[in-house]
Amino acid sequence: MNMSISITRKDRDGAVYSPKQAVSREEALRLYAGAASRYAFAEQHTGTIDVGKLADLAILSVDEDEIKNIVALKIVGGRVVYERAS
Repeated sequence: MNMSISITRKDRDGAVYSPKQAVSREEALRLYAGAASRYAFAEQHTGTIDVGKLADLAILSVDEDEIKNIVALKIVGGRVVYERAS
């Protein structure tokens, strides 16, 4: 939900807050992944998708008109642990 608010600047009730502070989907993802890695003092091992770094991924299905957190694929420790049926 927080990523959605960062992008749309709308809360669950549809109220808009500081629309000029909205960020793109890519920026929101980079901010969330990078911040989590920095807070854990793990920037050398996590936070970006690079060769040699660890990554647990959730691939989201996104409707262009609406930001939805619908997990399509989840990879943990290099193994697919969830894949939504088509």
